[in-house]
Amino acid sequence: MTNISRLKTCAAAFAVVLLTVSCGSSSDDSAPPPTTQAQEDAAASGSVAGFIAFIQTLIASMTLDTKEPRDVGGITPPVTETAEPTTI
Repeated sequence: MTNISRLKTCAAAFAVVLLTVSCGSSSDDSAPPPTTQAQEDAAASGSVAGFIAFIQTLIASMTLDTKEPRDVGGITPPVTETAEPTTI
């Protein structure tokens, strides 16, 4: 086999590998699934920090006359005697 033929064969093999690798990628850029109310309730009931984060998110999402009231019956506010007060 001559050097030119070998070079052409290597170039063709490289092109096939390059095309195969570039076509096989699959990236999942979709957003994560939204959290359910039960998941939010569990996170808010789990710790004081989780409860404060829930309240801050709830306050930040409030706009005049655009949201329905959020049922908070599934949340049991955690109690701690050792944590420092947190500003909301």
